[in-house]
Amino acid sequence: MKLIICKIIGLLAVSASATVLADSNSDFNVSGEVSAGLINNSALSVDEIDNVSSDSDSGNEIGIQLNAKWLPNEKIKVVTGYSYQQQNYNTFSQYDLALHQANVDTSYQLSNGEIGLRLDAATASLATKTFLEFQQATVYYGSFVKPHTYIRTSFKIKNKSFAELTDRDAEALAVSTDIFHFINNANTMLMLGVNIEKENAINQAFSFKGAGIASKVSHKFTLFGLGSQIGLDWRYQMKDYISLQNVGAESEEKTQRDDNRHVITASWSLNILDNLALKTELERGDYSSDLDKLTYTQNVASVGVSYQW
Repeated sequence: MKLIICKIIGLLAVSASATVLADSNSDFNVSGEVSAGLINNSALSVDEIDNVSSDSDSGNEIGIQLNAKWLPNEKIKVVTGYSYQQQNYNTFSQYDLALHQANVDTSYQLSNGEIGLRLDAATASLATKTFLEFQQATVYYGSFVKPHTYIRTSFKIKNKSFAELTDRDAEALAVSTDIFHFINNANTMLMLGVNIEKENAINQAFSFKGAGIASKVSHKFTLFGLGSQIGLDWRYQMKDYISLQNVGAESEEKTQRDDNRHVITASWSLNILDNLALKTELERGDYSSDLDKLTYTQNVASVGVSYQW
């Protein structure tokens, strides 16, 4: 499935680019963003491989994002994107993280909504060494049920593979529904979402069923004559792992693992120039698990600047 998803992404990107070049009347535009800042993390961790440390560290982060949008007609929209993010810590360089992401999103406008297909691919590196590759295909449908209320449902197929910890390689299916409500001339957005997921790993110890809920509120306003935006979001995720039977012990017993996480994020951006913004973010995560080593609290703070065009 991994190869199929990658090939589809490549074919869609090449096809879209070729058609745009061939049709001079196409509505096509490109946008981007570069960012840089400082970060402080109270508990260094890599969730994907259950690597949690009690060590704290600070460092810097950089990012770049490129997007292209093509509107061949009034009903079809094709959006492609690429982003790169990197975090470098001052002391514990083994937690330096780099992430490449690419996506293609093709949608079709129906009389009462929008249907689309989105393909995502990502590669993650830890201390300059690739450790994870991820692909995802999403089919979605969205519509305005009221003038200011938008509902979107989606079905996802996921695939992830690890460079060394291959027993964690897994495929997953997920379903989600998100509701967006806009008020104050769309300057204020309220969001509520729910999702369920089932992941099957090569090693059944890492297979799980999960469910989650997310909420967010954001508001745009003017501060001292400058454009500003604040946001607050909360996420809760639970994972119920398959019980494992220890047949090697004198008495057979089952090992149960359930993980829960609560994450709250507050953000603020201030447009100090037309395309230049100052951004700050505070995040607190409470992680609990039947495994003591995976129970911890994490606080992450960052401040930086970004330039958009």
